[in-house]
Order: sequence, then structure tokens, then C-alpha cells
Amino acid sequence: MNAPLSGIRVLDLSRVLAGPFCSMILADLGAEVIKVESPWGDDSRQFGPFVDGTSAYYRLFNRSKMGITLDFKNDDDKEVLRDLVRRADVVVENFRPGVLEKLGLGPEGLLEVNPRLVVTSISGFGQTGSLSKEPAYDLVAQAMSGLMSITGWPNGKPTRVGISLGDLIPGLYAAIGTVSALYHRESTGRGQHLDLAMYDSLISVMESVGMRALYDDVPPTRIGNDHGLSAPFSTYATKDGDVVIAITTNRLFERLANALDIPEMATDHRFAEPVARSENRVALRELIEEALSTKTRAETIALFEEHGVPTARVYHLDETLRSPFAEERGVVVEETDGFRTLASPLKLAGMEGPKPAPELGQHNDRIESWLSEDPR
Repeated sequence: MNAPLSGIRVLDLSRVLAGPFCSMILADLGAEVIKVESPWGDDSRQFGPFVDGTSAYYRLFNRSKMGITLDFKNDDDKEVLRDLVRRADVVVENFRPGVLEKLGLGPEGLLEVNPRLVVTSISGFGQTGSLSKEPAYDLVAQAMSGLMSITGWPNGKPTRVGISLGDLIPGLYAAIGTVSALYHRESTGRGQHLDLAMYDSLISVMESVGMRALYDDVPPTRIGNDHGLSAPFSTYATKDGDVVIAITTNRLFERLANALDIPEMATDHRFAEPVARSENRVALRELIEEALSTKTRAETIALFEEHGVPTARVYHLDETLRSPFAEERGVVVEETDGFRTLASPLKLAGMEGPKPAPELGQHNDRIESWLSEDPR
């Protein structure tokens, strides 16, 4: 059975994270992805940890791709790229806006070479606007989007989220947008240029916090592990460690009250409704943690599970990746050479397991031979 994107050819001109993450998703879905690197390679090849002398970081985001090297300052190599564009369906790039244009390889020019092409551009601040030429990194995007201002503890400093959401969120949007543009091409016969910005993408996922910033008189601030609209919804101390409690409805709160043997808590005017619980979160925390002070973390989790209260302990990441449930779900998989990597959460018909990322220039000869024969 064919994979969902079988027959789609992608040229990945991007580096490090946002673009390679987008094209990795497309490769996972069965697209033929050709990673085009400079002769000195993607910067991420230098990022640790290293396994058998190769960056595990690079291998994660460039799995299941072919790899060639081209020097875009070389006219012959630029012509090779144009030949590839004529035979491609998608180009993914994350150069700073204007750089490819200066090289004669801008999105408009590529669409002239192949009007059916989908060009997906990911940048810090978009292809237009006063900041379009500014460089952007995940930390910059997290800072400017407001994400850091709502992350951390009330009396602490604004905090970066522990993973590079500034790259990953636009990478996800880019994959969705690319597939949508390919579908649109089926009815119109024409490709298009997608303009994805890290800044726009992060702001778009601010969900309830963003709505409160737009409509509440008091802007949202850092509240640690708490939720601005729900309580109890945080980490809570037991006798020997924290557990999370995630209550969003009156029904769940009643279960919690019964589990703690404080049934009157559910009818207390301070806690009877979600808004009241949120406004009285400090008093509510004191009641909960007092009731849990004689119980171990394991006892608490067993008690809550018995009563249907959403809960868990906080796992360390290495523990998570080696847990029995992670094994059940197959969240870590082996490539054909035994390299362990993070699996795609997508499991569509026809999808295959990941294959090793290419060595630098590994498929130069194959692509050169293919270009001389493939009339597509």
C-alpha cells in the first residue's frame, strides 16, 4: 500500500530545525525528500549528542531523506537546483528573506521554472514587514511572542519553554500548509508560495491566554504550573513528592472532594464553581495539600485513579522514553541500522519506519545520474 505522500518529491533547502522538521514530517508520510546542503553541511551536524561520530540531532530531523550538496554561489550548481525544481512538487526553505532572491533562486523565480511548485518558506518574522530581514532564533521568537512572559513562577523571571517551540510550531504549520497547498493544486493546477513566520505561529497557539490578553482588564502573567482558568490544575505536594491534578469541571471536582474525604469541599461557596475555584486557588491548594500530607505519591495516585481523578506523577524525560507505556505506544523506534529515534505520532496506512539520515553529499552521484535520465 502506498504511503499518503507517495509520489511527492520535496527539495529541502532548509537548515537546523524548523524547515528540516517540516520536511521530516513529509518524509515520514512517504514523500521523497532530497536534502540540499552546502558543501560544508547543515550546522546541526555539529550538534551533540554524537552516535558513532554522527549528530543524533541531525539524524532525528533528517531521517528518511536523500542528501546532496550544492553551492548556490556556483552557477552550475544553481542550474542543477533548477533542474531539480522542474521535477519537484515542493521546496522547503528557511533562508533569511531576500537571500535566495539575491542568488536568483527566490520563490517567484522558482515558480516560473515550475508553476505547479509549492514553495514553503519559514522565517522569523515573515517575508514582508519591518522585521522581515531580521534574524530570528527560538529564544527570540519565544521572547517577542509573549510566551516567555507567561511561563515560569510568579516571582521568577520570564522563562523559555524547555523545547524549541519557536521552531517546532511553525514547522508543524508548514507541513500542514504544504499538504493543503498540494491538495489545492489538484483543483487549480497551480502551486503557490507559503509564508510561515515563527512569530506569527507562536502567537497563534496562545489559546485562552491570548484571549485573556485581548479581552481581560488584567493581562495574564506567570502562575507556575497553575492554569489561569481552572483549579485545581497544577502540581500538588504529597508526603514524598508532587503529583499533578487536572480538574476542569464540577463533576471532576466532586470526585476529588470525595477521594480526599472532604465532600463538603464540593459545595463550599469558594469552590463550587470553576471561576470561584480559580479565584480561590491558594486556599484550595492549602486544603488539598493538607489532605495529601499523610499520603505518599504512590498512594495518592492509586486513590485518585480509583475515583477517576485525572492525575500523574512528573516523569523525568529519560524515564518516560524507557517506560512500559512508551514501549506500548512505540514512541521510540529503531532505524534500519539500529539507531534509536523518536517516532512519528502519525500512523497512517502505508507509512514505513524511518531510515537513516544521509551522510553529507551521499546521493550526489545518484541525483546527477537521475537528472540526466528523468524527463519529469
